[in-house]
Amino acid sequence: MVKSLQSLEQEYIAKTPVSKAQWQKGQSSMPGGVIKGAYWSSPYPDYVDRAEGCYVWNLDGQKFVDFGNHHSAMLLGHSHPNVIKAIEKELKRGLGLGGPTTLEAEISEEIVNRFPSVDQVRFANSGTEASLHATRMVKTITGRSKIAKFEGAYHGSHDALEVSVATPLDKAGDSASPNSIGGQKGMSSSAEEDVIILPYNDIESVELILRENKDQIAGVFYDSKLGLLDIPHEFTRFVRDITKELEIPMVMDEVVSFRTGYSGAQGLAQIEPDITYFGKAFGGGFPVGAIGGKKEFMQVIDNSGDSTGLNQSGTFSGNNFTLAAGLANLKTLTPLAYKHLNNLGLKLSKGLSDEFNKADIPVQVLHEGSAVAMYITDKKIQDYRSSVIYPDHDLTNRIILGLYLKGYSLRGGIQFTVSMPMDESHIEGFLKALSEVLKES
Repeated sequence: MVKSLQSLEQEYIAKTPVSKAQWQKGQSSMPGGVIKGAYWSSPYPDYVDRAEGCYVWNLDGQKFVDFGNHHSAMLLGHSHPNVIKAIEKELKRGLGLGGPTTLEAEISEEIVNRFPSVDQVRFANSGTEASLHATRMVKTITGRSKIAKFEGAYHGSHDALEVSVATPLDKAGDSASPNSIGGQKGMSSSAEEDVIILPYNDIESVELILRENKDQIAGVFYDSKLGLLDIPHEFTRFVRDITKELEIPMVMDEVVSFRTGYSGAQGLAQIEPDITYFGKAFGGGFPVGAIGGKKEFMQVIDNSGDSTGLNQSGTFSGNNFTLAAGLANLKTLTPLAYKHLNNLGLKLSKGLSDEFNKADIPVQVLHEGSAVAMYITDKKIQDYRSSVIYPDHDLTNRIILGLYLKGYSLRGGIQFTVSMPMDESHIEGFLKALSEVLKES
């Protein structure tokens, strides 16, 4: 039942000598030989040469069906003709235009039309930047100093929110009232004090914590986890209802969950948060971030009249290439396109369950739209702690590496995402490869 990790890594090393050489070359100029921590994998990263449609090729010339999709961002796949055409047009206009263009209103109107909760939009360079601006906005609006977020949710790499993302369980505290634990060394000493941690799927505890701290909480940041946890829409609606009752702004993270549907996760749950921020999933492959919300909330960053004391800016925020790619991406992602993506996601989800059942391996397959996650366990995965405690992580890693060796790239780890160029044959091929991996020894 599934080859050993040692055996799989030996196959990997034998197939990727060029990637190994590139990694060794990079060691002298980059920490760990990689440009960012997320690109590291054992025994060394597989380097990408190019990508097109739903395929990527590595430096060793091997072709893979891409179920990672650049951390889930590539809904249209790689190098979609509509996005390429938009970028080529901007190349002729110029680089770094240094002023507003008509693209700003076009893409803002597109977002406003998709999201009933959004009246106005501002742009940033990433989801991290957007979440940072959102924390400042709600603190300015309410005059309160603390942020509430859910245990295990990642909202960006900054001190205001990178708290209790992957907390060691011996430091996590009571599951009903989780400890606030900084996610990185070097963070501000006040970071933990300024963030209140909430447990997913525990209505009673969330309500108790929010009621006890409502006069201190500037905003509740919420990530629906895009199928990584089994979070029913009823829980999302509860979070909206209780924050509205207590007059605490709800800030919705749609950086990843935008890929779930035409109006994101909030559309599926039928809620309207006060502020929403976006990132990778609507950028068409370019770095992007955006903050949107009702006009009364967005006015706090409108300095066209008297100063509000809060300025949101950035040299490359809303640059013409990002906006052109994002607009082309959005216009291509029609309701019909989402139907195609979500049908593939459903087929993948059902197929995963079937293959593991045939192999008599317990599995929890979670599915939301075009994203699917698997946990090798018979226990329900409803919160951060269950996602750490229950799954067989060693077996999971072996399965992912085994699939890679058969031509299926899963750079998202336990979460697989589909893209527009895929069809049912790609899902069927993936499931056939999975069946083979589960039988090999």
